[in-house]
Amino acid sequence: MFNRKKRRKAIAMSFNWIFAILAGAFILFIAIYASSKIIDIGEKTIYTETAASLISLFDPLETGLASGKASEITFAKEARIFLDCNEDANPPFGEQQILYSEKTFRNEFAEAGEHIKIKDKYVFGDKIIQGKKLYYFTKPLFIGFKVSDLLMIYSDKVYCVYNADDNFRDDIEGLNLKNIFFPNNTEKCEGIRICFDGNKNCDIQIYDKEKFLIKEGRKLHYDNELIYAAIFSSPDIYECNVKRIKERYDELANIYLNKIEVIKRKECEPTLGPKLAASIDYQVRNSRDLVLFFDLADEINSINQRAKEGCKLYYNINFGR
Repeated sequence: MFNRKKRRKAIAMSFNWIFAILAGAFILFIAIYASSKIIDIGEKTIYTETAASLISLFDPLETGLASGKASEITFAKEARIFLDCNEDANPPFGEQQILYSEKTFRNEFAEAGEHIKIKDKYVFGDKIIQGKKLYYFTKPLFIGFKVSDLLMIYSDKVYCVYNADDNFRDDIEGLNLKNIFFPNNTEKCEGIRICFDGNKNCDIQIYDKEKFLIKEGRKLHYDNELIYAAIFSSPDIYECNVKRIKERYDELANIYLNKIEVIKRKECEPTLGPKLAASIDYQVRNSRDLVLFFDLADEINSINQRAKEGCKLYYNINFGR
């Protein structure tokens, strides 16, 4: 009888211990899970704030009438920046989105933060830009009048440029852009090869007389400062931003059309109204349409420059190539 009671007590004690261990393990699991979620939420908040901060860093690089500006950022950890572009959002100007992430103590990239929208800038870069350093520079874009600043971003990859013309080389060296070199034809390159002679063995083949380049198997047309955007941007982002820039041009050109009615009161007889209206109606569905569009814009600019003083529709200092 005594032994039977002892066995029951032992069984009860064993059950209590098992229950306590299981309950403790469950509570520990919940605590670890909750902690990891809190850490993830905290990281995503930081990454979202960092993406927003990056956009604010771009503001001082707006050029005004300067020929261009450059700067760089060094991150504490290896970082990733994700770029996207949507010409149909935020009509009529479209928008871009930027996300940020960085490597964690586990030596892997964490989930990126929330999308930050970019509505008033034209950012050109790869869809994923990765590295501990980020280089960026701006060039003003004139299509007759100044339309906007182009912002190019690239990582700490090495770029080797072969057979560039003097204007391109002077621009790059004048801005003191890092990791971009001009080796001679016999020197090898451990990075991205950019060739102005159309060498098909190069990563980017530039045909400057025809105003197009080949990148990732796609033909991207350009004019003036858009050459830098085409070189440093993914083709999808480049084509999207080209359409966004045309929408901005249209809005500004409409303002100048209205200005024609104002300067007529000063005994001016501006003759570029019909051509300016035609340039607004001209559709740019992709970069290929830039060829004729820039020809039309050059015509408008020539007419405007020939107008007598006080009757010009706009004044600018064009630093285009």
